[in-house]
Formats: sequence, structure tokens, C-alpha cells
Amino acid sequence: MNDVFENSNKLEIIHRPAQAKDFFAIAELYYETYEGTYPDPTVRDFNCMHEFMSHEENFWFMAELGGRPIASVLISYESENLLAKAFGAVVNPKFRGHGVMEELLATAIEHLNQNYGSVEIIYSTTRTVNVAAQALTEKLGFKKLGIFPNVHKTDVFETHCLAAIIYPEAIKKRKKNYLLHHSLAPLYQLVQEELGLPSLEWIRPEAPSKSLIKPDALEVISALNFVLFRFNELKMANKIIFSFFPFHEANIVLTNARQSQEVFCYLNEKDGYCTIMGIHLEEEINYCELLQESCKILRNLGARYIEILVRADKPKIVSSVIDASFIPSAFFPAMQKKENERLDFVVMSRTFEVLDLNNVQLKGRYQEFWEQYYHFWKLKFIHKGH
Repeated sequence: MNDVFENSNKLEIIHRPAQAKDFFAIAELYYETYEGTYPDPTVRDFNCMHEFMSHEENFWFMAELGGRPIASVLISYESENLLAKAFGAVVNPKFRGHGVMEELLATAIEHLNQNYGSVEIIYSTTRTVNVAAQALTEKLGFKKLGIFPNVHKTDVFETHCLAAIIYPEAIKKRKKNYLLHHSLAPLYQLVQEELGLPSLEWIRPEAPSKSLIKPDALEVISALNFVLFRFNELKMANKIIFSFFPFHEANIVLTNARQSQEVFCYLNEKDGYCTIMGIHLEEEINYCELLQESCKILRNLGARYIEILVRADKPKIVSSVIDASFIPSAFFPAMQKKENERLDFVVMSRTFEVLDLNNVQLKGRYQEFWEQYYHFWKLKFIHKGH
């Protein structure tokens, strides 16, 4: 490979879809670049690689030089929501700073739009160890939507940025006339300025007028096939709330003995990243207490960061999630397609680690997102909301 790099100025970089025969070389690229610390099994486990490529709405693009991959990016598409995600971007360190990833990602987006003409939103998360990735997505038309503090762990804790290309078709369908929880107003204002969105009125939701049931003791089930079957069964029956979390699959469920209280989650055991994928309740449970109990269990299972997506037009539910010590960190307009309109979501998270900003370099509005997050964090955990 060294010979290829030494003679790179004589060779042409080729962009093409990855094939199964490329998997070993691609895995080697990620391993060498991240020294074996990259947390997503999709790019390091051959079974996961084959599974990813088996879905017709997924594709993998690579930049090749002299027969060897020097860059890679993955795209997943969800036709139900006309939504795509670009992720797993990597460039060999010897080729950074030369526009390799910008050209590769532009090629992948062009391929996506040519082959899936109904795409309305493409989003991506970028690392903050330097500003290059943030500048790259900005050049390609991605708009800044928020940050995820301490979201992943490689050799250090990493903060990532959220950005998206939201096409005019999505903006036209966006539900606009709803009341926003007052705590989300500063976050929404940043996204409003970024995308030129209209203003929203905000309210302070009143406390529940009646007592809610305390959740039962929950146990953990990690039988993957059972968890997936149970989750899909309940979702088809419209018995799941918080059920929208694209491009993830639940791998554990926290449940009471009667299965009348179930919290479905995805947990990455390698780096402790966790998402709450959906909740099934047959009683009027106190959401705040249920989430607090779930977080205790998940933390004991190794979760160090927990994320949940909440509809922005549900201020009472937003209140319950905030009361459970989740902090709003990103606002995603028009994220979900529901019949003839698109719904806004807020990304809320809890981290059990000390906020580590030693390797964080934020550009422009991302710095404002961080300042807003930190302000909310201080109010929540230092000033106790006063």
C-alpha cells in the first residue's frame, strides 16, 4: 500500500459502489484510521457488512486509488419517510485536506437522488475533533441542526454535530402551527435562523391534573429475535409511543412481568451509546419516573449516553422527558412523514460522563448550539431549574 501512496500523484481516484470483495480492505481502512476504536460494527464486522448491503435501500460508496480504498461513506434510505442518512465517513489520514471526502459524499448524494428521486431529507452526523468535517457538509448544502455531547467513544469521548439537507418538498409539508415547549424556544430559534423557518408560539405546560401510576420494577430481556418480533408486533398494532427512531433496531427491552410496561432500546456495548426506540404502556404511567428507572437500568448495563426522539408538537411529553434529566440538544424540522405532512422532532439526551471538550472544535453556529446546551445543563444540574 505504501507504494500506492508514494505514487498517488500519478493515479486517478475512482468513486464507485463498494462490493463484498472490498470488505476486508475497507475494514482495514477503518481499523488503521481509528486504531481499532471505531464503535459501529457495520464497518468492522463482516456479517454486519453483508447484512447492511443486503438491504436494497442501503448502499456503500468508496474512493479507490490504485486498487485500494482511501475513503468510504455509507448511505441508508428509508422510503417510508423519504429520509436518508449518510454516515461512517472515513478518509485515510494521508489523503485528508485534499477534498477526497467532499467529492465522494457529493457522488454518493448524486447517486441517491438519481436512484431514489423522492428523497426529501438527507442527514449526517460529523465529528468535532476538527472543523474540516463541519465545513465539508456545509459546502454540500447541509444545514446545522444541533450537537450530541459525548455521544460516542473511540479513544476519547466524542461530541458530534447534526446537519441535514432539507429539500423544499419537505419544508412545504412541514407542520407549522403548533405550540412549542418554552424550554425548546432558544434551540428552535437557532434552527429557525439556519433554515429561514417561521416563528412558533411557545407555552409552559401545566402539571398533570391527576396522579399517574408509578412504574413497576423492570427486568432486561436481550434475546434479539424476541425483542425485534415483539417491537414490530406492537408497532404494527399502534401500541408503541416514541416509536420513531430511523436506522436503528432495538436489541434489548426493559419490561415488567405482565409486559404491560415495556421500554425498547438499542445499546451499543462497545462504546455505551444507547437510544430509546419505543415504549409500550397499557396503563397511564408517569413518563418521568419510567424514564428515570429505565436510565438506572441502562446505566448498569453499560450505557453512558442515552438518546430519545420526541415530537416537538407534544409539549407535555417534552416536559416529562426534561424532568427525567434529558437535555434538548438538536432540533430536526420535518423529520418524520406522517400522511400528508412532516413532523418536527427534538433530540434529547443524557450523558453519565463528565462533559469532555478537550478534542472539540466547533465552527460557527455549532458553537451556539453548544452554548445553548451548556446553559440548559447548568440550569438543570447546578441551579436546579431556577
